[in-house]
Amino acid sequence: MKYFLPALLFFCSPILVHSQDITGMWKGSIYNDSTHQTLQYEVFISKEKGKYSGLSHTWFLINNVKYYGIKKIKVHIAKDGKIIMQDAELIENDYPPNESREVTQLNVLDFINQGSNITLEGPFVTSHTRAYSTLTGHINLTRVEPSLNTDLGKYLQKNGLDKTLVVNK
Repeated sequence: MKYFLPALLFFCSPILVHSQDITGMWKGSIYNDSTHQTLQYEVFISKEKGKYSGLSHTWFLINNVKYYGIKKIKVHIAKDGKIIMQDAELIENDYPPNESREVTQLNVLDFINQGSNITLEGPFVTSHTRAYSTLTGHINLTRVEPSLNTDLGKYLQKNGLDKTLVVNK
């Protein structure tokens, strides 16, 4: 009984998130508070030499036309257990010629493990630019098997990155 409280505190501590594996393919949605639109969102997270990195695949609508952007993202786990993802570099897109390519996104997500259902959920915020105001919303991602059935998986294969990206090394 004297070990119950310390054990309970250890297992309920956010530090436990650090031992969780966040690498792999994540697929889900992103909800924009301003437009009230829910769009597809995919993230691939890898870990090499103790550092996380990844790619995101985001869709959005401009005048009812669907566009996409693929970005490199920085990923780390905060001391409180939150998964922090921040856009680092736009690497591919089909944006209209005059659209801003300077908007970056910051995600602050919780790792939720409910048995076979593992999710990343939480808010996002975009940067303010001359052309766009800050946007906010919510992200919901579920870990999926790495495959070519995701748009991000297809991008990785098309560019020969599916064999070079390390999930967890």
